[in-house]
Amino acid sequence: MNETIRLLQAECSPKAGIALDIDWTDMPVVESLLNSYDLGYERKVHLLALYTVLKLATSRHKDCHYSDPNLTRKVLDGDYLYSLYIQLALQYKEFDLISFLAPHIKKWQIKWAEGHSEVELLSTCLEQFLNIEFQRHANCTAVEQVG
Repeated sequence: MNETIRLLQAECSPKAGIALDIDWTDMPVVESLLNSYDLGYERKVHLLALYTVLKLATSRHKDCHYSDPNLTRKVLDGDYLYSLYIQLALQYKEFDLISFLAPHIKKWQIKWAEGHSEVELLSTCLEQFLNIEFQRHANCTAVEQVG
């Protein structure tokens, strides 16, 4: 987790003025999830960083209300953090993750705009992505062994 924070602090532009106020409550669960898959250390750090920045972005957009005097700042912070998520995901070559999460993120944004607060958990989506990825890998390995 410490390496993830250092990575995000290095990537987040100081000009943006965004405090990385991370909610640590579900981080052990996500870290445990990542550790339950046969992932290299660097990829675990990258996925945790992507999860963290995306969670920050969604939390900034989630709590937006027209009467909030900080509305503009929250929207801009959320947009910046979403763009940082995309930038980092591309840098880490996590193209499948971007494709998988994009429709979920859009659904969350629509639900929040409609006033709904409950959405599918990001950690659940990450777990679904990893399950699909490892199932695909297992299928490819089985085909190679048969062929």
